[in-house]
Amino acid sequence: MVTPSMISQIEADKANPSHKLLCAIAEKLETSVDYFLTDMQTKLEQTSTYKLAKAFMESGEYDRAISLLEELLENPAPHLQLTNISFDLANCYLHVEQFERATELFESVLDGSIRTGEHNTAVLALNKLGVIQLRKENLLLAQFHWKKAYQILSRTENIDVSTKAFVITNLGMVNLKLGEYQEALKYYTESYQLLQGTNYLKLIGETYNGLGHANKELKNYKRAVEHTQDAIAIFKSLNYVKTSYDNKVNLAIIKGEEGKTEEALALLDECMEGYSKHGSEIDIANVHSEISRLLLKEGRYADAETHANQALQLMEPGMREIAFIYRTLAEIKLMTEDFDTAVEDAEKAIELFQTNDMIGQLTKTYALLGEIYKSRGDFLSATESLQKMQTIVESNLRDRIMVM
Repeated sequence: MVTPSMISQIEADKANPSHKLLCAIAEKLETSVDYFLTDMQTKLEQTSTYKLAKAFMESGEYDRAISLLEELLENPAPHLQLTNISFDLANCYLHVEQFERATELFESVLDGSIRTGEHNTAVLALNKLGVIQLRKENLLLAQFHWKKAYQILSRTENIDVSTKAFVITNLGMVNLKLGEYQEALKYYTESYQLLQGTNYLKLIGETYNGLGHANKELKNYKRAVEHTQDAIAIFKSLNYVKTSYDNKVNLAIIKGEEGKTEEALALLDECMEGYSKHGSEIDIANVHSEISRLLLKEGRYADAETHANQALQLMEPGMREIAFIYRTLAEIKLMTEDFDTAVEDAEKAIELFQTNDMIGQLTKTYALLGEIYKSRGDFLSATESLQKMQTIVESNLRDRIMVM
């Protein structure tokens, strides 16, 4: 009546039998045609549910998608891949910031994909686990997950370019946040080389942005300017107005580092105006913060303090960016010989840098605190500050070894 191959294709939903053939198969198997039709109806309903959940995800209605995907996960359908459902569900929980459930699901996907040798899925799961830790401000664990993903990439072929570039760009970004600028530059350069000739313009723009930041921190100002201008051009072409202003702020910072203060201030004024239309209060606060630092370098202490305080008023308590503002205020108070307030501001900056694992910035701020105590004539406290800095650096090194 039919070949074994045809039966196999029907069972795998790769071929649809005619009604006549279906009746004949049912007769041979001594069952009713309704049995097959009911099974088909169930499959159609489950497929429709999954498609609806995906549609909710695309429209940002993650709570509605979650209820549908949880239902599919509780009653798994043989014709739907459980890994895909779990991954999509984890993504939804990530978007609604239910990190514990998201982590549980991504780890389940990771375990399953490692067992079955699905390296691309394993990399995607590790990438998302890194994103969760980044959201939780745990930079060391974010770095750990992305390094694990990078290790799989380095020994696996046929993983698509965009997946590779996402992981490598994230490694560049987390190293930048941790103050490991040479490592950040290495990863951003690798991502840049990987993306050459592709049409992943947004990712290319982010890579240029990272290269600009890393080169700025390493004082390679010419390259920093070139890469940042390239990023601005790409984001403008994509009509990402706010992102182009974000990069313009970075360009202003580089110009300030080069000593081109007036040019930097003009760029920041332009960004302030742009953010009033396309940004948020946090963006405006960051511009005030950068203006404050530039004015500090110019010795315009009163104006610098005004902009720093405006930035503080616009930011929510506990934000990592506030640490930079407190450090700027500490430097202003040091220059105006208000040593007590300088110490208070430096200690506030230290607390926030420590909370956010920003060891490079932490050591820099401890050095400033030591300088404040020294200027006040308190050499014992200055020495204690340097000893605390040493202790924290050693503790951070131990933490990294434990994570590794």
